[in-house]
Amino acid sequence: MYLVITFLEQLEGTERAIRRLREFGIPEPLVVRARSAAAALSAEVPVFAGLRSLALGADEDRVLLVSLLPVAAAEEVERLVQRVQLEMDADDPPMGRLVALPVISAPTHRRS
Repeated sequence: MYLVITFLEQLEGTERAIRRLREFGIPEPLVVRARSAAAALSAEVPVFAGLRSLALGADEDRVLLVSLLPVAAAEEVERLVQRVQLEMDADDPPMGRLVALPVISAPTHRRS
């Protein structure tokens, strides 16, 4: 099993990114809104110091798409990530970055 994380560059591209992941067989992602470290730190900077302008654009939200991919073969996951990343890089501007991490998890037992 792999945890697939997609780091999107633009908030507006979320729907298109979800559609693309589905096309490549990556299961329905969890959409996570995040704030960059610069945005979090800029909230602590005093306004009167005029330093907040140094973190220009830091208040923008970021979006992460998180999916669990039930595939065991590392080579298969690597090929999939490379194919999806090529598609994301071909967008203008590029959509973002995709990574996959192996996951150790306990088996799930579903009640009938």
